[in-house]
Amino acid sequence: MRAVIIIIFMAIYLILALPVLIIGFIAGLFSKDTQYKIGKFIVTHICRGIMFLTGSRVTITGLENIPDETVLFVGNHRSIFDVVLLIKVINRPFGFIGKKELTKIPYLNLLLKLMGGLFLDRTNFREGLKIILSGIEMLKSGLSMLIFPEGTRNKESEEPLPFKQGSLKLAEKANVPIVPFGIKGTDNIYENNNGLVVKSSRVKLNFGKPILLSELPQEDMKKSAVYVRSEILQLLSK
Repeated sequence: MRAVIIIIFMAIYLILALPVLIIGFIAGLFSKDTQYKIGKFIVTHICRGIMFLTGSRVTITGLENIPDETVLFVGNHRSIFDVVLLIKVINRPFGFIGKKELTKIPYLNLLLKLMGGLFLDRTNFREGLKIILSGIEMLKSGLSMLIFPEGTRNKESEEPLPFKQGSLKLAEKANVPIVPFGIKGTDNIYENNNGLVVKSSRVKLNFGKPILLSELPQEDMKKSAVYVRSEILQLLSK
Protein backbone atom coordinates (compact mmCIF):
# COMPACT_ATOMS: atom_id res chain seq x y z
CA MET A 1 0.00 0.00 0.00
CA ARG A 2 2.83 2.39 0.86
CA ALA A 3 4.41 1.78 -2.55
CA VAL A 4 1.20 2.75 -4.36
CA ILE A 5 0.83 5.91 -2.28
CA ILE A 6 4.45 6.89 -2.98
CA ILE A 7 3.99 6.37 -6.73
CA ILE A 8 0.82 8.50 -6.72
CA PHE A 9 2.57 11.21 -4.69
CA MET A 10 5.53 11.30 -7.07
CA ALA A 11 3.28 11.48 -10.14
CA ILE A 12 1.23 14.39 -8.77
CA TYR A 13 4.27 16.27 -7.50
CA LEU A 14 6.20 15.88 -10.74
CA ILE A 15 3.26 17.17 -12.77
CA LEU A 16 2.91 20.20 -10.50
CA ALA A 17 6.66 20.82 -10.57
CA LEU A 18 6.94 20.76 -14.38
CA PRO A 19 6.90 24.58 -14.81
CA VAL A 20 9.70 24.94 -12.22
CA LEU A 21 11.63 22.16 -13.96
CA ILE A 22 11.46 24.07 -17.26
CA ILE A 23 12.56 27.28 -15.52
CA GLY A 24 15.50 25.36 -14.04
CA PHE A 25 16.80 24.24 -17.43
CA ILE A 26 16.37 27.73 -18.87
CA ALA A 27 18.23 29.19 -15.88
CA GLY A 28 21.02 26.70 -16.51
CA LEU A 29 21.77 28.39 -19.82
CA PHE A 30 22.92 31.44 -17.85
CA SER A 31 23.97 30.08 -14.44
CA LYS A 32 24.71 26.47 -13.54
CA ASP A 33 24.67 27.43 -9.86
CA THR A 34 21.06 28.64 -10.16
CA GLN A 35 20.13 25.47 -12.06
CA TYR A 36 21.58 23.24 -9.33
CA LYS A 37 19.75 25.18 -6.60
CA ILE A 38 16.43 24.85 -8.40
CA GLY A 39 17.03 21.16 -9.03
CA LYS A 40 17.94 20.57 -5.38
CA PHE A 41 14.82 22.46 -4.25
CA ILE A 42 12.49 20.32 -6.36
CA VAL A 43 14.12 16.97 -5.61
CA THR A 44 14.50 17.68 -1.88
CA HIS A 45 10.74 18.17 -1.47
CA ILE A 46 10.05 14.96 -3.38
CA CYS A 47 12.51 13.05 -1.19
CA ARG A 48 11.07 14.49 2.01
CA GLY A 49 7.63 13.31 0.97
CA ILE A 50 8.87 9.85 -0.02
CA MET A 51 10.75 9.28 3.26
CA PHE A 52 7.72 10.46 5.25
CA LEU A 53 5.44 8.06 3.37
CA THR A 54 7.73 5.09 4.08
CA GLY A 55 7.00 5.60 7.77
CA SER A 56 10.66 5.03 8.62
CA ARG A 57 12.35 6.26 11.79
CA VAL A 58 15.61 7.96 10.83
CA THR A 59 18.48 8.71 13.21
CA ILE A 60 21.10 11.12 11.89
CA THR A 61 24.41 11.85 13.60
CA GLY A 62 27.54 13.77 12.62
CA LEU A 63 25.96 16.60 10.64
CA GLU A 64 28.36 18.94 12.43
CA ASN A 65 31.19 17.16 10.60
CA ILE A 66 30.09 18.56 7.23
CA PRO A 67 32.17 21.71 6.54
CA ASP A 68 30.81 24.71 4.65
CA GLU A 69 33.32 24.19 1.82
CA THR A 70 32.96 22.01 -1.28
CA VAL A 71 33.26 18.30 -0.40
CA LEU A 72 33.00 14.81 -1.84
CA PHE A 73 30.46 12.71 0.08
CA VAL A 74 31.56 9.06 0.13
CA GLY A 75 29.67 6.17 1.68
CA ASN A 76 28.37 2.63 1.50
CA HIS A 77 25.40 1.71 -0.68
CA ARG A 78 22.47 -0.37 0.59
CA SER A 79 19.38 0.78 -1.30
CA ILE A 80 17.80 3.10 -3.83
CA PHE A 81 16.54 4.91 -0.74
CA ASP A 82 20.13 5.90 0.17
CA VAL A 83 20.05 8.74 -2.35
CA VAL A 84 16.50 9.71 -1.35
CA LEU A 85 17.58 10.07 2.28
CA LEU A 86 20.85 11.90 1.49
CA ILE A 87 19.12 14.44 -0.76
CA LYS A 88 16.62 15.06 2.05
CA VAL A 89 19.32 15.46 4.71
CA ILE A 90 22.21 17.30 3.02
CA ASN A 91 21.31 20.97 3.05
CA ARG A 92 23.14 22.11 -0.08
CA PRO A 93 23.12 21.44 -3.83
CA PHE A 94 25.33 18.51 -4.79
CA GLY A 95 25.90 16.44 -7.89
CA PHE A 96 26.50 12.72 -8.00
CA ILE A 97 27.67 9.92 -10.22
CA GLY A 98 25.06 7.22 -10.85
CA LYS A 99 24.40 4.31 -13.15
CA LYS A 100 23.59 5.06 -16.78
CA GLU A 101 20.43 2.97 -16.39
CA LEU A 102 18.88 5.90 -14.51
CA THR A 103 18.75 7.88 -17.75
CA LYS A 104 16.13 5.42 -19.03
CA ILE A 105 13.55 6.51 -16.44
CA PRO A 106 11.43 9.31 -17.99
CA TYR A 107 11.22 12.59 -16.08
CA LEU A 108 13.41 11.27 -13.27
CA ASN A 109 16.43 11.51 -15.57
CA LEU A 110 15.64 15.19 -16.20
CA LEU A 111 15.36 15.91 -12.48
CA LEU A 112 18.67 14.22 -11.74
CA LYS A 113 20.44 16.07 -14.56
CA LEU A 114 18.94 19.34 -13.33
CA MET A 115 20.62 18.93 -9.93
CA GLY A 116 23.99 17.93 -11.40
CA GLY A 117 23.72 14.19 -11.96
CA LEU A 118 26.36 12.41 -14.06
CA PHE A 119 25.68 8.94 -15.44
CA LEU A 120 28.36 6.28 -15.74
CA ASP A 121 28.42 3.45 -18.29
CA ARG A 122 30.59 0.82 -16.58
CA THR A 123 31.12 -1.04 -19.85
CA ASN A 124 32.73 1.94 -21.58
CA PHE A 125 36.10 2.90 -20.04
CA ARG A 126 36.61 5.98 -22.22
CA GLU A 127 33.17 7.39 -21.44
CA GLY A 128 33.69 6.54 -17.78
CA LEU A 129 36.89 8.58 -17.74
CA LYS A 130 35.02 11.55 -19.22
CA ILE A 131 32.44 11.32 -16.44
CA ILE A 132 35.16 11.29 -13.78
CA LEU A 133 36.78 14.35 -15.38
CA SER A 134 33.40 16.10 -15.46
CA GLY A 135 32.95 15.33 -11.78
CA ILE A 136 36.36 16.81 -10.99
CA GLU A 137 35.44 19.99 -12.87
CA MET A 138 32.15 20.23 -10.95
CA LEU A 139 34.03 19.99 -7.65
CA LYS A 140 36.52 22.63 -8.77
CA SER A 141 33.61 24.90 -9.72
CA GLY A 142 32.26 24.68 -6.15
CA LEU A 143 29.55 22.01 -6.45
CA SER A 144 29.86 19.20 -3.91
CA MET A 145 29.52 15.64 -5.22
CA LEU A 146 28.29 12.27 -3.93
CA ILE A 147 29.65 8.85 -4.88
CA PHE A 148 29.28 5.23 -3.79
CA PRO A 149 32.76 3.70 -4.38
CA GLU A 150 31.47 0.12 -4.18
CA GLY A 151 30.13 0.63 -7.70
CA THR A 152 26.90 -1.23 -6.92
CA ARG A 153 24.65 -2.12 -3.99
CA ASN A 154 25.89 -4.93 -1.76
CA LYS A 155 23.08 -7.47 -1.57
CA GLU A 156 24.95 -10.26 0.20
CA SER A 157 26.13 -8.80 3.51
CA GLU A 158 25.99 -5.72 5.74
CA GLU A 159 29.67 -4.99 5.11
CA PRO A 160 30.50 -2.75 2.13
CA LEU A 161 32.11 -4.22 -0.96
CA PRO A 162 35.73 -3.20 -1.70
CA PHE A 163 35.96 0.43 -2.79
CA LYS A 164 37.17 1.28 -6.29
CA GLN A 165 40.39 3.30 -6.01
CA GLY A 166 39.66 5.34 -9.14
CA SER A 167 36.50 6.81 -7.65
CA LEU A 168 38.50 8.79 -5.09
CA LYS A 169 40.43 10.56 -7.87
CA LEU A 170 37.59 13.07 -7.74
CA ALA A 171 38.68 14.31 -4.32
CA GLU A 172 42.39 13.93 -5.02
CA LYS A 173 42.43 15.89 -8.28
CA ALA A 174 40.01 18.58 -7.10
CA ASN A 175 41.79 18.77 -3.71
CA VAL A 176 38.55 18.76 -1.71
CA PRO A 177 37.84 16.97 1.59
CA ILE A 178 36.00 13.66 1.66
CA VAL A 179 33.08 13.47 4.07
CA PRO A 180 32.53 9.77 4.82
CA PHE A 181 29.13 8.44 5.83
CA GLY A 182 27.73 5.10 6.93
CA ILE A 183 24.11 4.20 6.26
CA LYS A 184 22.09 1.29 7.66
CA GLY A 185 18.51 0.07 7.36
CA THR A 186 17.48 1.57 4.02
CA ASP A 187 17.45 -1.86 2.35
CA ASN A 188 14.70 -2.94 4.75
CA ILE A 189 12.45 -0.28 3.24
CA TYR A 190 12.33 -1.98 -0.17
CA GLU A 191 15.12 -4.30 -1.33
CA ASN A 192 14.68 -6.94 1.40
CA ASN A 193 10.95 -7.27 0.72
CA ASN A 194 9.17 -9.42 -1.83
CA GLY A 195 7.74 -7.65 -4.86
CA LEU A 196 6.72 -3.99 -4.96
CA VAL A 197 6.46 -3.66 -1.18
CA VAL A 198 7.64 -0.71 0.89
CA LYS A 199 7.93 -1.11 4.66
CA SER A 200 8.91 1.20 7.47
CA SER A 201 12.42 0.71 8.80
CA ARG A 202 14.80 2.00 11.43
CA VAL A 203 17.46 3.86 9.47
CA LYS A 204 20.77 5.20 10.74
CA LEU A 205 22.91 7.74 8.90
CA ASN A 206 26.24 8.76 10.42
CA PHE A 207 28.62 11.36 8.93
CA GLY A 208 32.30 11.19 9.86
CA LYS A 209 34.98 13.84 10.10
CA PRO A 210 36.37 15.21 6.81
CA ILE A 211 39.36 13.46 5.25
CA LEU A 212 41.81 15.44 3.11
CA LEU A 213 43.75 12.89 1.07
CA SER A 214 46.79 15.14 0.65
CA GLU A 215 47.27 15.14 4.44
CA LEU A 216 47.29 11.35 4.79
CA PRO A 217 50.56 9.47 5.41
CA GLN A 218 52.12 8.25 2.15
CA GLU A 219 51.18 4.63 2.84
CA ASP A 220 47.50 5.49 3.42
CA MET A 221 47.52 7.82 0.41
CA LYS A 222 48.51 4.93 -1.88
CA LYS A 223 45.60 2.86 -0.58
CA SER A 224 43.15 5.68 0.08
CA ALA A 225 40.15 3.55 -0.95
CA VAL A 226 41.03 1.02 1.75
CA TYR A 227 41.59 3.80 4.28
CA VAL A 228 38.27 5.56 3.55
CA ARG A 229 36.40 2.24 3.60
CA SER A 230 37.85 1.48 7.04
CA GLU A 231 36.61 4.86 8.30
CA ILE A 232 33.13 4.07 6.99
CA LEU A 233 33.19 0.65 8.66
CA GLN A 234 33.79 2.44 11.95
CA LEU A 235 30.82 4.73 11.28
CA LEU A 236 28.63 1.67 10.58
CA SER A 237 29.66 0.07 13.88
CA LYS A 238 28.34 3.01 15.95
